[in-house]
Amino acid sequence: MYAHDGAGWHIREFETHDGSACMSIFMACLREFPWRGSPRPYVARLIRSLPGSRIWVAEEPSAGIIGFVTLQPASAYVDHLFVDEDWRFCGVGRGLLHVARESAGRPLTLDVDTKNTGARKAYKSLGWHVAASAGEPGTAGHIRLVSP
Repeated sequence: MYAHDGAGWHIREFETHDGSACMSIFMACLREFPWRGSPRPYVARLIRSLPGSRIWVAEEPSAGIIGFVTLQPASAYVDHLFVDEDWRFCGVGRGLLHVARESAGRPLTLDVDTKNTGARKAYKSLGWHVAASAGEPGTAGHIRLVSP
């Protein structure tokens, strides 16, 4: 489907046994967003989004699951994109978004926290642009982004 031979990881469709690894990555990433407070509502949102989603995981043979993306196919909306901290800046997020974009067949949209400056810089470097903003910079609002 998609592979980064130099880094040794590949992307494949989610399988049920991948759930605990994806949840572990998700929870670790949420700890990086202290402004969000309790992870409980975000876990519930992730679980609610799964039945209608297309899901892909990035996997490296020695490390296991290193990232995942969930896509709402009807709207081309990316609900979740999370990459293990040790695998950031290795093209994993780019690869997951590429697979989702190819599947959707049209530009993707997603919402990013205004305070998540690392993700905002990453999306900007990938050519995403702001479609709408909710909240002021420095607050816990969101920005709607659209892929190229």
